[in-house]
Amino acid sequence: ADPEAKRVMILHSFGEDFRPWGEYARTIRSELTRQSRWPLDIQNHSLLTARSSDENPEGPFVEYLSALYGKNPPDLIICIGAPAANFVQRHRARLFPAIPMVMTAVEQRRIRFDSLTENDAVVAVQHDFTASFDTMLRVLPDTKNIVVINGASPNEKFWLGEMQREAKPFEDRVRFLWFDDMPYEGILKQAASLPQGTAIFWHLMNVDVAGVAYEGDSGLKKLHAVANAPIFSYDDGFFGEEIVGGPMHSVAEGSRDAATVAVRILGGEKAGTIKTPPQGYVAAKFDWRQLQRWNIGEHLLPPGSRIYFREPTVWEKYRWQVAIVCGIVLIQAVFIMI
Repeated sequence: ADPEAKRVMILHSFGEDFRPWGEYARTIRSELTRQSRWPLDIQNHSLLTARSSDENPEGPFVEYLSALYGKNPPDLIICIGAPAANFVQRHRARLFPAIPMVMTAVEQRRIRFDSLTENDAVVAVQHDFTASFDTMLRVLPDTKNIVVINGASPNEKFWLGEMQREAKPFEDRVRFLWFDDMPYEGILKQAASLPQGTAIFWHLMNVDVAGVAYEGDSGLKKLHAVANAPIFSYDDGFFGEEIVGGPMHSVAEGSRDAATVAVRILGGEKAGTIKTPPQGYVAAKFDWRQLQRWNIGEHLLPPGSRIYFREPTVWEKYRWQVAIVCGIVLIQAVFIMI
């Protein structure tokens, strides 16, 4: 191996293909490769214990990582998501205490800032569920119910309480349905026959109450296939087909910031001295195809909103063909008049 190569260990919260963290991991890796001045040896590991509240298997996993990297430790650890960050913070004394670490793709409320060491850097985000709910009611003013889709892992249970707290100011305008106590298959049945005036807020569905894990975009695709109501979300890691839109975190911006901090650390800066303010939502973005499907007028969108996937008009598609035909007709008309 190149003696100057930098060894980077990426620790995933649930697995490499769980959204939105899988999107962050792929983009961070791409940004690292682009920004790095050195060859990179990147190793991936997944914290499968994040799917349940049982912390007993964590000890053997710590021992496994310590044994694996004992003689050749990484130059940097990157934790993707709150479960991974919490895991490393719980075991920091045993898990490479002198190795610098970047915690990213994690909401600031999930970081134990009082336990950070001089070797820890945080590139966090800041959720604003009130902005999400307010946007849903703005673009769908006749909404009477908001269904919140959220799983049952410890991380998702934490956010259930936070979302319920941030939903309280809206309870005089709309009824919230949480659906957190039923298996996902039951949620899908309910979503297929929601009453008129209902909108869906997709938070997470990593693991349901039955213990079933939903990797990749399988959970969201299943919901989109059956739901009779529009779906909104808070992170553009979910954006691109099933989501109407709204104010969301930017995977590209968050990943770029995390990679920049990582490269600075690999270049010799002390992790604990790098302070990055939490990233809020970027300008609201919407899927034109979903706007058409649910008959949402563009005049209802928040100021500064960006619209993606707009289909070209007939003129934009065929302007050259139309121009040629018009030209031929015009020439023929001239000859006829002569």
